[in-house]
Amino acid sequence: MTQHTTMARPESHTGIHGQTNFDSIADEYDESLPPHVVEHYLDKRATFIRQHVPVGRALDVGCGTGVFAERLSRFGYDLTGIDPFPGMLRYLLHRRPDIPAIAASGQHLPFPDDTFDLVYCIAVMHHVAAPDAVRLTLLEMARVAKPGGYVLVWDHNPRNPYWPIIMKRVPQDTGAERLIPEQEILNGLAEGGVRPIMTQALGFMPDFTPKPLTGAIAGLERVVEKVPVVNRVCAHNVILGLKPA
Repeated sequence: MTQHTTMARPESHTGIHGQTNFDSIADEYDESLPPHVVEHYLDKRATFIRQHVPVGRALDVGCGTGVFAERLSRFGYDLTGIDPFPGMLRYLLHRRPDIPAIAASGQHLPFPDDTFDLVYCIAVMHHVAAPDAVRLTLLEMARVAKPGGYVLVWDHNPRNPYWPIIMKRVPQDTGAERLIPEQEILNGLAEGGVRPIMTQALGFMPDFTPKPLTGAIAGLERVVEKVPVVNRVCAHNVILGLKPA
């Protein structure tokens, strides 16, 4: 199969202000968390999208090594991945050479208006970090979504007290990250003309979960997600928006 890739110049935010140079950690990125915990969240996110978003053309903003893009494509979604780090994208190209992999910034998406049925980012915004950059990324995601299409932001929940602990242990976090409040994401999407249709706090399985207890912790997670007030400290804020037709 033909490899679809476009390698752009390094973006201005790459490697400055202390942000992670993901090219330098690409070889270890996929091993930064236990495989059974990674699998739990891959399945959780794919299931959420399948339940709420019809199959169509999808853009993964900040796709990294493409693990989730590859997973979602199994269910019929037509994926394109973008990431500013070619070193990460080479893993997506190796994994699935049929998925277009484009080196670009989320603040300057190289697509026409109204292109995708679904535009999403997962665990990306806290790396974008700077308020202006977060806002521009959200506006760009809204711009390239089709009328009647969806925008999904799934990112770290600042209310969860465990994030500062785990973020000190994984190679992709340098301390320059910023956990983005839910309202900031909602404001950016609204400015882009995207109307929120669902906001949830999801996820409660920590990285130290022993593999034999994965099922039990997943059951506890489902309970916690349904309990008012308690669910405010779940691991992730999940915001699904609709761009009006």
